[in-house]
Amino acid sequence: MGQAKQMMEEWLQHRHVLEELLASVSDEQIDFKPWQDAMTLGELALHVAGWNDVFVSMVKTERFAPPDIPECRTMEDVQNAVKMFTEKTKAAYASFTDADLEAENQSSHPKLKGPKKRYLVAMYDHELHHKGQLFLYARMAGVKDVPFFR
Repeated sequence: MGQAKQMMEEWLQHRHVLEELLASVSDEQIDFKPWQDAMTLGELALHVAGWNDVFVSMVKTERFAPPDIPECRTMEDVQNAVKMFTEKTKAAYASFTDADLEAENQSSHPKLKGPKKRYLVAMYDHELHHKGQLFLYARMAGVKDVPFFR
């Protein structure tokens, strides 16, 4: 298995758990936020999925542009948007060769400079960071049964 496929499989394990977690959240919990200036639970889920698509797209485009996040009013809307982003991200990821990942990137951010696979490592870290927050949000909002983290 090549490096690109292995990295995608590792990411997908976490994304599937995120999707499973979101399936346990009700419409009444979509607007939960632990403090006034926080993103809501629904917004945070969309942030993870949308921005991860940006990171994975940067391997091919080098373009860092905000994602087009759809407006979602229900948890079903959020779940469908996350699934759409998952499929879009997965398709981009599946197109990578190991040579794509080892090519030097054009990032001006010092922590991202180097091979393009650093974009994917940052994406993975971003997903894990916010997935942990979403587990906490869900528990605080009253979700009783949450999936295993991986």
